[in-house]
Amino acid sequence: MTRYKNINSERIAFTAAEETARDTEEKAAVTEKTANQYRFDRTISGTKTYPQIPEQLDQLFKDITAGKFGDDAKTGEWYIAIKAVKDANPKPS
Repeated sequence: MTRYKNINSERIAFTAAEETARDTEEKAAVTEKTANQYRFDRTISGTKTYPQIPEQLDQLFKDITAGKFGDDAKTGEWYIAIKAVKDANPKPS
């Protein structure tokens, strides 16, 4: 399908080079969106999203108070909440 551009209110068909360049741009945009979809899912739209920053800080404070360091930190509230989001929305390889 031929694409057109508007120059001074005149409809002009793309040249072959312009068509190729536009196709390349569109493919790159789709690839970038797919590659970054996991970030969007983790923060906005996913069923499991990161807790708000104040809640995360409270979780960290409680974990530190409870002495959750090293391997023990993986049993803390903050780690469990963040890991659940990452597991639900994995980063593509």
